[in-house]
Amino acid sequence: MLRAPRSSILHLGAAALVVVLTACASNAPTMNAGHAGARTVCDSYIVMSMCVEDVTADDTVDIVYFTDTNEVFMYQEGRRDVVPEDMAFHRCAVPLNEGMQTTTNRILQRDNLSFTEELDITRLLIANYTAAKPTIDACNAKFEDGVVGDAAADSEFSDFEQDWGIN
Repeated sequence: MLRAPRSSILHLGAAALVVVLTACASNAPTMNAGHAGARTVCDSYIVMSMCVEDVTADDTVDIVYFTDTNEVFMYQEGRRDVVPEDMAFHRCAVPLNEGMQTTTNRILQRDNLSFTEELDITRLLIANYTAAKPTIDACNAKFEDGVVGDAAADSEFSDFEQDWGIN
């Protein structure tokens, strides 16, 4: 009996995972009105719905937020000040790392992307979120363990892990 090499099986498994996860994404991203002068693209990735928004109209994503709560969970490094006043920061919001910044910038150009590029964006979102997850988990642990002051712990925030569908 012939057996496929282990690396081939792993590559096939990874490719199948990307295809399955992409099937969970909606096929038609929406263009939200967003804020005056801003460009916003919303879509579902994996098990969450999110929007990317270029507030400053410079073709660079400034914020990434949940569509259901409008809470900013990622923002452009050093640009917290451009977040519109009507939007709250998630308690564990993190700056966009270089990889996530590049990937979310590509989402702004969704109307010009091929299916292969869409798959690549989904794969990169997963990889970049996985890289940010330890920082986010550490932040959430502080709130769950009561390490953060009572005033902050009592604030109205969504549970970040539930929003990402991870438990």
